[in-house]
Amino acid sequence: MIFPYMPILAVDVMGAFAMIIIAAMSLHKARLLREKVPDNMVYLYLMWICSGFTIFAVSRSFGHIVKQLLILSSNNDVWQIISPYSGTINTVSFMLVGLITLFFKQSWNINREILKSQRDLETTHIELVHLNQNLEHKVIERTEMLTTSEHKCRRIFEQSLDTILVTDSQWRIIEINPAGITMTGYTKEKMVRGKMHVKMLFADQNEWMGLQEHINAHEFILNEETLFARPNGETLLVMITCGVDYGAFGCQKTYHFIIKNINDKKMMEKQMAQAEKLAALGELSAGVAHEINNPLGIILGYTQLMLKNEPEGKSNNHDDLKIIEKHVHACRTVVSDLLTFSRKSSTDNGQVNINKVIDDVVKFLGNHPDLRMVDILLDHDPSNQLMVTGNEQELRQVMINLLINAGHAVEKRGVITITARANTKNQVLISVSDNGCGIDKKELSDIFNPFFTTKPVGEGTGLGLSVSYGIISNHGGDITVKSTPGTGTVFTVILPRTPEQKEADQ
Repeated sequence: MIFPYMPILAVDVMGAFAMIIIAAMSLHKARLLREKVPDNMVYLYLMWICSGFTIFAVSRSFGHIVKQLLILSSNNDVWQIISPYSGTINTVSFMLVGLITLFFKQSWNINREILKSQRDLETTHIELVHLNQNLEHKVIERTEMLTTSEHKCRRIFEQSLDTILVTDSQWRIIEINPAGITMTGYTKEKMVRGKMHVKMLFADQNEWMGLQEHINAHEFILNEETLFARPNGETLLVMITCGVDYGAFGCQKTYHFIIKNINDKKMMEKQMAQAEKLAALGELSAGVAHEINNPLGIILGYTQLMLKNEPEGKSNNHDDLKIIEKHVHACRTVVSDLLTFSRKSSTDNGQVNINKVIDDVVKFLGNHPDLRMVDILLDHDPSNQLMVTGNEQELRQVMINLLINAGHAVEKRGVITITARANTKNQVLISVSDNGCGIDKKELSDIFNPFFTTKPVGEGTGLGLSVSYGIISNHGGDITVKSTPGTGTVFTVILPRTPEQKEADQ
């Protein structure tokens, strides 16, 4: 019985070991696949199946081997005790394999959803990477555009010839461009770092209060004219436009001013208006003067004839005729001034030495009743010939008019200073200043108008400065005036220098 049983035993034992080896190799292979692709549900399923079969193979093979050994050793009763445990392990192994197979479909569906979500996540990730790259490009592009825009705005701000000024909500200056620094005369440190209030720029605080109320009510002002005061005391006529800005988020209120210096423009407009007025009045005066001059000549002639027939002291009419003659001469003086005022140009122009003209006029007026008690100070270099092209007699007349007016201003007792200089613009500047009563600000704009005078009735014709202005204008020059009531007045005559002298000086 033993020998026929041995081949069966050998096959059984060898098969058992072979089954364990095959199951272990299958489990190992499944684990490798699982580790290679952790998210693959099929590989997970294979690993669990192989694990179940491996448990079954080990249980089944060891059970057979132990059974054969116990039978050969005549210990069947021991096998009867162990056999149920071996069968239980085999049953559990097969149940495990069955459960794995039973729930595989559900697990597979879950795995498919997971894989689908993973693919969606990968797709989304790719899209996010793409969007991020596009966003980086857009950020770079927008940054370049913002930098370019900021550079353009900065160039406009820095190179604008008009003043651009920004204040905070309390009207304190926080930014101003170089043109504003030049125009106002203040330093940037004082205005920006010192948080200077914008009202300090205004010459009249009442005007500022009015502008401030208008801005608060309407949030803008447009082309308002006002006077600015510079630190050195000078005033400038400016045109202001202002608007309110609330910032990018509407919470930072600032005021933006654009200020244009129109001082020179207004002066030029006044000069042009004055020139047009003088031209019109000149034509009218010329006609009136000629119409009056002829009757005056007849009256004067007959008066002088009558005086010859009325000896002094022997006739009661002699004094009356002398009064008529005096007033006729006065009228003819006025007519002469009118003719001079209306004259468009002079034909006998030549080279005129301004210093010589000044000296001659001062000597000529030395015994004038209005200037006898007046100190006339000369501040010029007689050896320096300040040459201009013009009519010497007319220029003398201008100096005489200015000196007599200065004598009236100091009320025959005071100081008159005459200076003559050449500036860097190749011009001759002649200043006549006095320490007299001065001229009211409201009258300064009218002093060159014909027939305008501040003197009492009968003491002035109002033509002296008009005639002087016309003469200087015909010479290509200008007359300016500065006056402070109670302090004095300064008239400045500006004339172009002779071209030959410019070349000689160079």
